[in-house]
Amino acid sequence: WERKRQRTLGHEEKSKQKTNNCQGTEDATEGETRSQKETNPAAVAAAKPVLSEEEAAVAKRERKRLKKERQRERKKTEQENTKRKKAEQENAKQSQSKNEKAQSVESKLSQKKQQAKKEEQNSPQKGKQMEYKTLRKGVKYIDVVVGRGPIVQDRKKLRVKYVLRAKNHMNGKVIDSSSNFGFRLGKGEVIQGWDIGMEGMRQGGIRRLIVPMQAGYGNRDIGAGRGADLYFEISVLSC
Repeated sequence: WERKRQRTLGHEEKSKQKTNNCQGTEDATEGETRSQKETNPAAVAAAKPVLSEEEAAVAKRERKRLKKERQRERKKTEQENTKRKKAEQENAKQSQSKNEKAQSVESKLSQKKQQAKKEEQNSPQKGKQMEYKTLRKGVKYIDVVVGRGPIVQDRKKLRVKYVLRAKNHMNGKVIDSSSNFGFRLGKGEVIQGWDIGMEGMRQGGIRRLIVPMQAGYGNRDIGAGRGADLYFEISVLSC
């Protein structure tokens, strides 16, 4: 009886081992199958839920809508970038134009300063307030520019440019003018104010004369009024 019981126990242990071995094999096979399904694209696609036609159409419309929105946003961004670039270019042009204008103004001012400096250098009373000098018969003169050429000589032909004004030399009414007038100095061909006032001038010089009536046209009105002083500006062209 004891030997019979031991044989029965041995058969039961072998049966349990076989059962455990079979269960392990099944678990391993199931794990391999699961991993294959996870790595296989076809299996993954098959595992996804299948959409109905209506759901697929809705999804398609949603994708199109999102695509259009992205396109609109991209287009809007491009337009904004274009506007910004145009604004920057316009600002740059305006800045350049302002700089050019400023340079032009500075250049003109510089030229005016240089011209004023030259006139000041040519003035006989440089750095001082210019005053008229009085000659015979009340004739007054002042040299605006001292010429560097020969001195005008009595009874010799010379050519001048002149302007005659009333009241003052700067903005008085223009009564008479000439750009090339010829005469002989000291021969009575012009008024006494010229014969007296032009003595000592040089070629290239500019002189302003104030001629009273006794050295001019007397009490006659030539456009400045009876007995008025005459304001000449004379430039010697040649002598």
